[in-house]
Amino acid sequence: MQADLMGLLKSKITYGWLIAAVFLEIIARPPFGTTSLVLAQGLSYLFYIWSMLIIGIAASAVASESGEFADSLMSKPIRRYDYILAKFSSRTCYVMIVYLLIIAVLVPLSLRAALNDYEVYGLIASISLVALTLVMLTSLGVTLSTLFPNVVVPIVILLILWYAMTFFFPLLDPSLNLLSPSYLVSQLPSIAQGVYTGEEWKTVASFAAITIASAALATVYFSEKDL
Repeated sequence: MQADLMGLLKSKITYGWLIAAVFLEIIARPPFGTTSLVLAQGLSYLFYIWSMLIIGIAASAVASESGEFADSLMSKPIRRYDYILAKFSSRTCYVMIVYLLIIAVLVPLSLRAALNDYEVYGLIASISLVALTLVMLTSLGVTLSTLFPNVVVPIVILLILWYAMTFFFPLLDPSLNLLSPSYLVSQLPSIAQGVYTGEEWKTVASFAAITIASAALATVYFSEKDL
């Protein structure tokens, strides 16, 4: 896990992502917005733009090494579930480290807004909800990477699924809002202000369940598959 994580952190993709993300947060900040709106807009970029990078990184975690599985597992005293759990851990830690670095820039920018309308626990809750969503996306990516040996297939599937969840779920049925990142984005300003609908727990429970279920599926499948 550590070697995989360090390799990701030292990659040019990481530096490019951080530079582009910070630049976007600074230049796109509304000059007369409130704290909650600036925060919500900055967090929305993670769903609408940077999610594509997360999908590429997560969905290539296992598939990109499919030709090396047998040699790797036979040459080292490593169990299959240790390998797959290390992939989940490294990708999740990587996404959260980059996310926290972006948050370290976004929060001060938000607090400098013309009107501070945030509530401390609401601010923490909104940041945590986005973090959970990104963890779910990462988990789905690694799971699909385990199920399909071709790198392109899991990336395409997850891109379609993610943007369907983001843009089409709310149009199909209002009950699917709890699974929609775009609906969550629309609720972030209110959450940052400490105003809740009472339905947030459903989103938390759904995203947590998807994360756990996908990780369990990938672990069981990879432990039983023929290499």
